[in-house]
Amino acid sequence: MTHEQGLLIKGGSVVDGTGAPARKADVRVRGRHIAEIGPDLESDTETVIDASGACVTPGWIESHTHFDGSMWWDPSCDPMPAYGTTTAVIGNCGLTVAPLSKSARASMLELFCFIEDLPLHAINARPAAINTAVFVGHQALRTHVLGEEAWERTATAAEINAMCTLLDEALRHGGIGLSTTFMDSDRNNREVPSRKADDTEFGSLLDVVARHPGATLQFVPRFMQPEYWQDDFDRMATLCAPRGIKANWGALRCEQQRADELAARWSHNKAVNAGGARVAPLFSHARSYVNLHFDRSIMWHGILAWHELANGPRSDKERLLGDPTWRARARAEWDACTYTLAPIRTPERFILDHSERELPGQTGMSLLDYAERRNLHISDALATWLLDNGIASSMRTAEWPLDEATVCELIRDPLTVTGASDAGAHIQMFSGAGNSTYLVTRYVRDAGLLSIEEAVHAITGKHAAFFGLNDRGVLQVGKAADITVFALEEIEVGRDVRVDDVPGGSWRYTRPDAGYRATIANGATTYLDGRATSERAGQMVGLTR
Repeated sequence: MTHEQGLLIKGGSVVDGTGAPARKADVRVRGRHIAEIGPDLESDTETVIDASGACVTPGWIESHTHFDGSMWWDPSCDPMPAYGTTTAVIGNCGLTVAPLSKSARASMLELFCFIEDLPLHAINARPAAINTAVFVGHQALRTHVLGEEAWERTATAAEINAMCTLLDEALRHGGIGLSTTFMDSDRNNREVPSRKADDTEFGSLLDVVARHPGATLQFVPRFMQPEYWQDDFDRMATLCAPRGIKANWGALRCEQQRADELAARWSHNKAVNAGGARVAPLFSHARSYVNLHFDRSIMWHGILAWHELANGPRSDKERLLGDPTWRARARAEWDACTYTLAPIRTPERFILDHSERELPGQTGMSLLDYAERRNLHISDALATWLLDNGIASSMRTAEWPLDEATVCELIRDPLTVTGASDAGAHIQMFSGAGNSTYLVTRYVRDAGLLSIEEAVHAITGKHAAFFGLNDRGVLQVGKAADITVFALEEIEVGRDVRVDDVPGGSWRYTRPDAGYRATIANGATTYLDGRATSERAGQMVGLTR
């Protein structure tokens, strides 16, 4: 049903996204906007959506996603509408596919697809079902201006001026800020271009950001490397504070096993803000895991032998796994590694999950158990298991429990951002959909740790205010009609499901529908009663003042 027909959502409990108490009311939608909110509204010619016994809330705003590529070959952004999402913040981590010069096209698309685990051919393959709020990526700025030299050196004054001109143009045309990273490397272990930027470049770019009220710096410090995290954090906080720029860094990890790290970093963040900065940590309120495959992966780049195997030709993989010289090198690099995304120091978290050859007794145990039973080094154990079970076999990481008390403290703090779903990226590692649904099912319904008003505010009005999306995020007359309708007892986050629908014969993880009654973006119903619709009313949303 299109936004031209009009909608009347009747009989629900309106949780408006401001944190105010829920109230019984109906919501009328005309065109793309909310026209009326009140009790017992009479139907005109609108389509009526029954919200009896359900919550009527603003659509979820996902704060950290990577639909920059996949939305072009999957404009439905599956399964986001089925999980109540109406807006996604994209362009994070310095990674965007524009601006893109002819000379830098090949390397930038390769970098984007490697880090986000997206198939290049699918990006090369059209409005979307959700809105997008877009950061301007530092990698794209640098490579557009410096070409291949962006990977190798600092920028000249003239090149910095050219980047600033591009950034200013992007922000004037709807960008919500600048994103950058200190962490990533490409498939060949080259540091991404933003890691070559000096403070002169950063300062000049941030001067541009400061000229656009409400714009944000999004940055990724080396949060998995404790020896570098604070240097990166302090560097950006020091540059942002005198310019009055708010920043969002990710990610503050909230697992119970990282209690000391969590306490120290959150304390430092608060101290820096007390000194005049406005730096908001991005954190996840949902337990995290990944599915690990060996046909290509970003997860192993700290262990070059395994990185090369995972990202090399399939025809070489079995030969390498059985090669004593390669195995010796892999063992040495495993032991010497100080940083990689895969949790190699806790092999009990690697769960042997899928055997390509379906061999009995080869799955369901940890890699540590497998290694101990065979008296093998962990690296050798993984190589042996893959040789026996097939290269298309896979592991997953066990979930670590979260410090939910601190998560609730973070959610209630006015200068934090929750989410960190990475939806749209890493599509062969997990489906990032469902984090917002998990917040209301786990923290509100099941554990009673948050009120429904607190949870809804955290992922709607609070996100909209932080990112400058002031025309949406709350249910008010005149605001954009981004709405979701659900009953707490009817929704659930489904498990990852593999689907073979990526252009070019590739595949991804998605999730089964969560049980929402309706999702509405800009007045168009994108999901209704268990089915995605063909409506595509999503638009790029930018800073509104």
